[in-house]
Amino acid sequence: MNIPNSQLSRRAFLGGGTALAAFGVLALAGCATPAATPPGATANAATKAKTINFYGNSLGEEALKPAWQGIIDGFSKDAGVTVAPVIYPYDQAATQLALTGRSGKLLGVGQSGGWQVLTPMDLLADLTELAKGLGIPQGVLDSYTKDGKLLVLPLTASGIGIATNGEIAKSVGIKSGMTVEQFATALEKIKAQDSSLIPYAAVTKNPDLKDAVHWMWGFGSEVVTDDLKCTIGDAASVKAITWYKSLMDAGLTQTNVARSDARILFASGRAALYDDAPLVPTFLKKNGAAQNIVDNVSAISRPTVDGKKSYNRAWGSGLFATAGEGEVTSREFITYAATDVAAATALYERSAVAPAAKSVADKIPALAADKFQGTFRTQVSEHARAAAWDRVAVTAQIDAAIGGGVATILAGQVDVQAGLNALKKEVQGLLDSNS
Repeated sequence: MNIPNSQLSRRAFLGGGTALAAFGVLALAGCATPAATPPGATANAATKAKTINFYGNSLGEEALKPAWQGIIDGFSKDAGVTVAPVIYPYDQAATQLALTGRSGKLLGVGQSGGWQVLTPMDLLADLTELAKGLGIPQGVLDSYTKDGKLLVLPLTASGIGIATNGEIAKSVGIKSGMTVEQFATALEKIKAQDSSLIPYAAVTKNPDLKDAVHWMWGFGSEVVTDDLKCTIGDAASVKAITWYKSLMDAGLTQTNVARSDARILFASGRAALYDDAPLVPTFLKKNGAAQNIVDNVSAISRPTVDGKKSYNRAWGSGLFATAGEGEVTSREFITYAATDVAAATALYERSAVAPAAKSVADKIPALAADKFQGTFRTQVSEHARAAAWDRVAVTAQIDAAIGGGVATILAGQVDVQAGLNALKKEVQGLLDSNS
């Protein structure tokens, strides 16, 4: 399998972003002249179109451009339509989509990065029917479902799970199905075996401390309910963050570790475990990991509390379609991208991540032989859970707030209960401002 290292990152693969900085509308021009639709297109019946736009950043990324260009070319040839790319940088996705949506010129298909900014505009088509029979985990579908409508069809579907150095994990009995107490005891064994190792390179600083969410879920907190009420500060979340901080206080995790730091620590053999998306093998190679680490990397289900379920924050990417004019053609394009085996194989070969559709993934021979992806799918992806705020326009701000609030607690600037109470107020304010 050929996986280019250059510019392949989690955010590049997701093909979108959440930045909301101001940016000129004229900057939306891509490498082709986009088609246009008048305001109020959602009031129209779904129609076909000879030209649709494709909004996203992947065609501007060296690693993924060949696969996406192949999808566009293949669909265009089969359907006899033109797909006009509208390319923007990763970190401008939400801004570009918001500006184009407000202008009334959004028409076609877009990559999912920043899709939430479009939900208040009621521009997106319901893709529920397209997901039927594909075997996509419900937890991932929930990430893209609002008011009973599936607004993004996932092309990749997974979660943020615990990756392990297989040799070290085996030596101390780290495996799926552990309780948090058993997990902490195993981390202590790693520390006792080699004091120079970081047993668990958990994220302990922003921008990735939203990782605290799946631990709060595991301890029994909803964090945010489906009706957008924040529960942070409840007994379960206090127990979760108290436990998470105890790992750091005991030297089982380390202060000031971002995801990018954890990847380097894990690849260099200085950390035994860390949290990441299923791109772990790619990051190992990119960061020069020794072959024995690459060969033995694995994943475990997140440790549980008192028999409760194991959860991982849902992670993935997909495509949305604008409703009304051109919707029929856009839906056909999305179906092609999601179900064509050759297209899915090309994306897998460029990204090393399995397709969301199990019915398609099962037809890719190389994936069947990919031990890590197979383990990650069963131990992590099947336990993926959507956050209620994944579907709102302020999702990025809420993630940042949670990370910042937990960071102050880990730094000892405030006690757990007081810190979470303040965080609850901040998160609820963001949710209320979005209503």
